Amino acid sequence: METLIQLIAAAAARFPEAVALEGESLKGEAGESGTAESEAGSPGPVSLSRGALLRRAAALAARLIEAGIGPGDPVALLAPNRPEWAVGYFGALLAGGVLVPLDVNLKTGELTNILGRSGAAALLTDASRLEDARALAVALAEPIQLFRIDEAGEAEPHPISRWPGAAREPGDLALISFSSGTTGTPKGVMLTHANIASNARASSETLPCGEEDVFLSILPLHHMFESTGGLLVPLITGARVYYLSSLNPRLMAEAMQAQRVTVCLMVPALARLMHRRIMTAATEAGGLKTAIFGGLLAVSRACLGAGLRLGGVFFPQVKRRLGPRLKYFICGGAALDPVVGRDLLALGIEVLQGYGLTETSPVTHGNRPGRRNRMGTVGPPIAGVEVRIEPVEGAAGGEGEILIRGPGVMQGYFGDPELTGEALRGGWFHTGDVGRVDRDGYLTICGRSKNVIVTEAGKNIYPEEVEEELARSELFSAVCVIGKKTAHGGEEVFAVIVLDPDSVLSEAERPREERRRAVRAEIDRLSAGLSGYKRVSGFIIWPDGELPRTTTLKYKREEVKAALRRMPEFGPGDF
Repeated sequence: METLIQLIAAAAARFPEAVALEGESLKGEAGESGTAESEAGSPGPVSLSRGALLRRAAALAARLIEAGIGPGDPVALLAPNRPEWAVGYFGALLAGGVLVPLDVNLKTGELTNILGRSGAAALLTDASRLEDARALAVALAEPIQLFRIDEAGEAEPHPISRWPGAAREPGDLALISFSSGTTGTPKGVMLTHANIASNARASSETLPCGEEDVFLSILPLHHMFESTGGLLVPLITGARVYYLSSLNPRLMAEAMQAQRVTVCLMVPALARLMHRRIMTAATEAGGLKTAIFGGLLAVSRACLGAGLRLGGVFFPQVKRRLGPRLKYFICGGAALDPVVGRDLLALGIEVLQGYGLTETSPVTHGNRPGRRNRMGTVGPPIAGVEVRIEPVEGAAGGEGEILIRGPGVMQGYFGDPELTGEALRGGWFHTGDVGRVDRDGYLTICGRSKNVIVTEAGKNIYPEEVEEELARSELFSAVCVIGKKTAHGGEEVFAVIVLDPDSVLSEAERPREERRRAVRAEIDRLSAGLSGYKRVSGFIIWPDGELPRTTTLKYKREEVKAALRRMPEFGPGDF
């Protein structure tokens, strides 16, 4: 087992001056001061080699050590995606600290709660978040020191052995990933150096990439999916990462072209958006062009069943618009609709779905490119991961809770031995997800056990399955399915619908009842293939435009339920 310090030192020795991380400076480079007080600089591109990254991290580590930060001290990091985020990551670790990455989209109350809970001794930030960091420092009950990650200074890192972080053992704590929450105890996942480093190594063996590859980074780095798969994997394989601060599809397409991107990590919501944009453009072309597109797509889909991939031949313009060097997208964070995945593959765009959780550092499974990519599954386990399916009452035959064992499984939940004991039992991590494994070891995710809707008859319904069907509508931009309590116990399926602003139903002058009838008809049409007990019993057209989501675009179902309980048409006991 190795530590993260050994991992970055080995990467810097192997690829010392090749460009590793690039992006646009959000507010300019910092001045010479080692504290957060310096704000000088002008916007411009930022480019770091692995050697420069290590030297910049060493300079930051020196400032932290001088300020009294020592081994095991929590160091929080509040910054958007940018090359210097890695400076904060490795700077904190070189000083021997424990990194606490923060979500830049959290509210002040949520951030202060996490900082207070973790006992962070220092807060790393950049120019774009400096005022937020100062406000947090004032709001905290205990003093916290501020440091900038976007400093231009460098320090000689060698010999690595002289840094406190080099003395940390593989089993020592490296990072705590906290959930959000303004009150109570936010859940903190404790990950060791060995957890994360082993996961990065195993993921790099699963994901074929090297010095010729360019990753486009669009998912938040405070999430383990991006920081392991989108930062550590390219660092140790010699690939380059380009940071884009926007999820605007046009800017993404431009960046993929200009940077010659080959790999991009994404979540299913982005894959669905891409799919919808392509299909809409083909439909709007009209006439003969639309007919030809539809015919070729049908042929390409049919050929996939025979193991033939003709998307690149039939639709070369799709690949050209996304980026001529694109190899594949890697999708995680939630289940990908198999129809979306197959359609994109039929268009010549390969999407590799994987699976994992923060508690597993995070990757446990991943599809491989080519014939080993099985749509509808998240692939076989990565090296070192063992999987077991534990039967769950009410689940279909062969399905059960997914249990994981391996080097990436967390140390536990910060300050919560009871919750740790519930999750880690008998040497296995109980994921709370329900799935099934085929004879080749490929895992299919059926749903999240804590989200399951249980009917009066004891039937289990996974909302993700119903959402997958309804999300195919061109009238809906989002669908969140939850359980609504019935008078006789149990729950029924209830859908929260967000209308697509470009659809005819979004027109304000349409009578309310007419819109409801059209939505009901669309729900019934799309639910025709579902079993009767999975059909939507009730629905509401969401009035606020956007449903509450996490930064990885998962629905915050409890927030949705809380909002519904406040509406006059529902009671406090309905959800």
